[in-house]
Amino acid sequence: MRPIVINGTVLCDPITGIPRYVYEVVTRLDPLLAGTGLDVRLCYRDDGRPLQLPPLQNIRIVPLKAVKYSYNLVVLPQYLRKHRAFFLGLASDMLMTRHSAVVLHDIRPLVMDTDRGFFRFKFWVHCLSVRAFARRVYTVSDDQRRLISDRLHIPVSKIGLTYNGWEHMQRAEEDDTVFDKLPGVEKGNYYYALGSLAKHKNYRWVREVAARNPDKTFVVAGGKDLAAFGDDADAISGGNLHYPGYVKDGENKALMRHCKGFLHPAVFEGFGIPPLEALSLGAPVAVANASCLPELYGDTVRYFDPYDYEVDLDALFARPVAPPDTVLKTYSWPATAAFWLEEIRRFAAE
Repeated sequence: MRPIVINGTVLCDPITGIPRYVYEVVTRLDPLLAGTGLDVRLCYRDDGRPLQLPPLQNIRIVPLKAVKYSYNLVVLPQYLRKHRAFFLGLASDMLMTRHSAVVLHDIRPLVMDTDRGFFRFKFWVHCLSVRAFARRVYTVSDDQRRLISDRLHIPVSKIGLTYNGWEHMQRAEEDDTVFDKLPGVEKGNYYYALGSLAKHKNYRWVREVAARNPDKTFVVAGGKDLAAFGDDADAISGGNLHYPGYVKDGENKALMRHCKGFLHPAVFEGFGIPPLEALSLGAPVAVANASCLPELYGDTVRYFDPYDYEVDLDALFARPVAPPDTVLKTYSWPATAAFWLEEIRRFAAE
């Protein structure tokens, strides 16, 4: 059987978004491999940064010394050829080898003009490599599957679905000290939003709604890209709008548990984990009526127009919704790990 090589370099980054997906798949797949005889390895670029993983029992960790650009172009492909391995790119990472499969979490750079021109060019070349070389392509929602098929002309039958999950919130210890960073924010009396502040996340909507509702309190947590809020960085903080920056899982859990309502105004998503996290913690959730969100969340959340800044939040959250049980059962990390075990069996037999 062929060895299976997963690229784990993203696990040297903060565990959010795509790194979260890779982390949960790898750590939950590891015990499932016991007794299977499958040879699964996790390679990563050893550049001095620590790999954020607990000890694994059945997946072999392989550090590869390399500088940034030589890793994907030279070092990792050489390793694959030497060991006649099958490459599994769980983080939208593709190498030019026909013994490969890749998860394209989203193709935003081909759909929205929100990234720099050179990055869009590199992403387009990357996607052409996926189309030319990958034995199979996966993505995280049917909305993305249709987009990938339309833009890259890959048959839908060649694009599989693999979902995100929420169980990582169970092991996070709620950290109420986050409220010490947010003077004036009272538990149970604020609206909360989470995600990077890139344009497609549409946090301008939160800023505009906050300006129109001075009697309400808003907390926006996420990355450091303040440009999404315009040239005046002060516009994101002060008054009734609070920005704690990046929050750890425990802090995020506390903010979700105690919010009056969770808001997710993104106009483009591959999947969108934060609303799922919020549902798992019992938070009332409202999301943009856009992209894959209606497909994934059905009647368990409220929907709003992501370009309507005059929304009545009290009326929005007064709308009844269905219990989240079906959604939480459908999108789970154990189910995703079990899915990958079966896919890996097939790839190893090629």
